[in-house]
Amino acid sequence: MSVFSFDPSSRLSIVALRVKNRDQMINFYCEMLGFKLKTEENELAILVAEDGSHERIWLEESPRATERFGEVKRLNYYKVEVPTLSEFAAVYSRLVHAKYPVIQAEFTPDLCQFTIVDPEGNQLAIRTPETVSIDETSLLTSADPNKKLSSKARIAELGLHAQDVQEECRFLADLLGFEFDENNIAFQTLTDGEFGISIVKHDTENVKIPSHQILGLDFLKFRLQDEQFEQLLKHVQESQMKHYLDSKQKILTVYDPVGVEWWFLR
Repeated sequence: MSVFSFDPSSRLSIVALRVKNRDQMINFYCEMLGFKLKTEENELAILVAEDGSHERIWLEESPRATERFGEVKRLNYYKVEVPTLSEFAAVYSRLVHAKYPVIQAEFTPDLCQFTIVDPEGNQLAIRTPETVSIDETSLLTSADPNKKLSSKARIAELGLHAQDVQEECRFLADLLGFEFDENNIAFQTLTDGEFGISIVKHDTENVKIPSHQILGLDFLKFRLQDEQFEQLLKHVQESQMKHYLDSKQKILTVYDPVGVEWWFLR
């Protein structure tokens, strides 16, 4: 049987969230976090970084979807990595001045990160690799609250809930070629940096609800080179994995065991 692993030229282009109140979520992600609204198409809002063309987050309004606010769903958390301390400080400053709750914050040479929950209960962490020893007062004093996210801001990590952790890990390793680090986080090296996925066991029945019928994480979209796309398609077919391939053979999609849809485009 063939094997597959992401080429470093591959890119995670989209994390798609199904939401109840699109306008409220647009306001949060743009005004608080610093994304830019690229376009709105029917129920869909597409967010990009301020000076970049790469789409980062899709917000799809789904008023008929099951809400389950306050309950555990398939998404545990996700991380947005911003490339510079100045962008990190700007986001933190906007949240603090808006008195938006920050769950946890750490500003050390080893880790510069804080965690929040968006208006619809999705937990996300904001981090920067540009770590220095700085206290909160100095961080806020140095911040330019008008500074938006640059094109190198990206989704760097996801945390998922699974009833069967081993089944999800087999999907990541055997089908998609993820490796696992010493903390049991699956990772791939992509064109804009390392992308990681952590799997946490939870018996929530919400992971059994199809992702298009419940608010929260819906799908991930990756872009592959032609050769990579063909290798993945062959591997999926040989693995007898249920999948969708469009008539032009440019879009391949599969569902993982926790119900997240993975899109691969070339």
